[in-house]
Amino acid sequence: MGALNIKILAIDDDQDNLDVLQVVVKDAIPGIEVFTSTNGQKGLELALAEAPDVILLDIVMPGMDGFAACRRLKADERLKNIPVVFMTAAKTDKESRIKALEAGGEGFLPKPYEVEELVAQIRAMAKIKAAGAARALEKERLETLVAERTGALEKQLAENKLAEAALLDSKNIIEIVVENVPLMIFLKEAASRKFVMFNRAGEELLGYGRKALLGKNDLDFFPPEQAAYFMAKDLEVIDGSAGFLDIPEEPIQTVEKGRRLLHTRKVCVKGADGAPKYLLGISEDITDRKQTEEKLLQSQRMESVGRLAGGVAHDFNNILTAIKCFAEFIGRELDPQDPKMKDVREILTASDRAVSLTRQLLAFSRCQIMAPRVVDLNKCVADITNMLRRLIGEDIALETKLLAAPCLVLLDSGQMEQVLVNLVVNARDAMLKGGAILLSTELLASSPALSRAHPDLPRGPLVCLKVRDSGCGMSAEVKSHLFEPFFTTKEKYKGTGLGLSTVFGIVKQSGGDIEVESEPGKGAVFSIYFPYCEAAAEPGKIRAAAGGVKGRETILLVEDEESLLRLGRRVLEACGYTVISASDGPAALKEIKRHGKPVDLLLTDVIMPGMSGRDLARELARDKMAGRTLYMSGYTDDAIIKHGVLEPGIAFLYKPFTIDGLMVKVRAVLDAAAGQAGA
Repeated sequence: MGALNIKILAIDDDQDNLDVLQVVVKDAIPGIEVFTSTNGQKGLELALAEAPDVILLDIVMPGMDGFAACRRLKADERLKNIPVVFMTAAKTDKESRIKALEAGGEGFLPKPYEVEELVAQIRAMAKIKAAGAARALEKERLETLVAERTGALEKQLAENKLAEAALLDSKNIIEIVVENVPLMIFLKEAASRKFVMFNRAGEELLGYGRKALLGKNDLDFFPPEQAAYFMAKDLEVIDGSAGFLDIPEEPIQTVEKGRRLLHTRKVCVKGADGAPKYLLGISEDITDRKQTEEKLLQSQRMESVGRLAGGVAHDFNNILTAIKCFAEFIGRELDPQDPKMKDVREILTASDRAVSLTRQLLAFSRCQIMAPRVVDLNKCVADITNMLRRLIGEDIALETKLLAAPCLVLLDSGQMEQVLVNLVVNARDAMLKGGAILLSTELLASSPALSRAHPDLPRGPLVCLKVRDSGCGMSAEVKSHLFEPFFTTKEKYKGTGLGLSTVFGIVKQSGGDIEVESEPGKGAVFSIYFPYCEAAAEPGKIRAAAGGVKGRETILLVEDEESLLRLGRRVLEACGYTVISASDGPAALKEIKRHGKPVDLLLTDVIMPGMSGRDLARELARDKMAGRTLYMSGYTDDAIIKHGVLEPGIAFLYKPFTIDGLMVKVRAVLDAAAGQAGA
């Protein structure tokens, strides 16, 4: 990745912390500028001078602590839009996190921090800052445009007062301008608040003809509460308390387009005697722009949560591997009738449940390994329908309405079944008194509107799968958090909050998009979109692993988790292998140099501090010191996997694994290498 033009300001009373942070950040993000300060007041002055993109702020500092400094930053118009990330070793409790958010902070990072997490937060906050700046520029541009046009109209109206002879010509010019401006423009009598003028853009927005509007006021068209709100705002302008009123977000109910959001400006037009005569209003429909902004913010929030979920799953899978394998060791040494065997089985059962939990987290964070191929989505739905009917019970009807033509998409059919199960179970839980679920597919032709609605998908036809239920529906607030991990509206112990986050991760990793339509009491519709594929590919053949698990080869084992390093060495040596072990990449290079000759297999973790497993493998391959490489990880990045799919020729063992699983995989990789050498 090329250098990024990012400026950060770090405020911490410990100069050593600042020096370390400056080094690691500059190393991780080429081209970044880092400014530092050891106290809050000087930090505020430096922020004004340098205008950073992100501020990293310690909490515990003499004089002005981090909370006070953040409040000062957010109170300053020049600094309030700069994202603030709190970094602390002393104040990591729940109350401090809440206090940090209340002070205006956007992020919170406990010390000691992981460099990757720090870099991810800096990048995310810089994106938020950039997006905010872009929105501010666009808002300023639109405000300037409307102000200019409003000024032109006012000027023209003032000139009309100069001479009766020129009035008709000026009126014609104004009518032409007003009629062709792509904004809703209306004029009301000051006394009665009745409409006396309405342009074409206003007709198209509200869905009412001009004749129906003229001579009427807001009470004739809008619900009482909304009409009262509009007329109260009119009064603020007409009675002189406002004169000019800018309403950034004004909801309105229209006939054909439903609920819309307007940016409205109202101004009082006075007569020759100086008394209020008209109220001029100009409204811009900002609904689509607001939805785009909200979708961007939601996407950024989900990306940040996904990174966190993937990191947690990585560490947890290391722990689970040790638990499972050491429990297996104990079980192998006990007699099957030994009472302690029950305890061993309970440990293994609990660890299997934990494995399922981490896989759901990895699905959400889009870091699971998938085996996609071109399949007919209709067949995927049809194959699982009977099982879904048994799952939801007899009081809920499950119907399908599948397109007659094949709906070909590239995905992992097993993962797609998990998506369907989770969505149908979610629909079942929303219908406590019974109801109906409809699964349907359709093929959507490419169009500009479809591309605007799903900008992350490639242009072209899309296959849409819809899961519709007649359940209780959900509010806008619930929808905004629907796909976040551990978010649930169910009672305690009735749900983990991972079902829909798993659906989100699988759909996104499969190159698709998902959206939800729902209102309280009106059920819900989950719509999933995938790019259409022209033809189905032949499924690849899986080569069977070779026989036994014993061996005499030499294996270089590299794992930064100490318990797994001891475990791996114990298992491999018990099966006859000679093992050279190291806790990281540099140590492994020293061990192989001391060994003095190539090893038969490099068995390495993927993600390690200092040097990744992939970099270590390349280093050894260049010197021809490792015959084959077997990677292992509970979570990986694009070093090994591209969008969840292994690169060709890569041997991979997913954590957590069992003792037998490890030995079978090692033997298979060694035998495959021997077979290639013989050929």
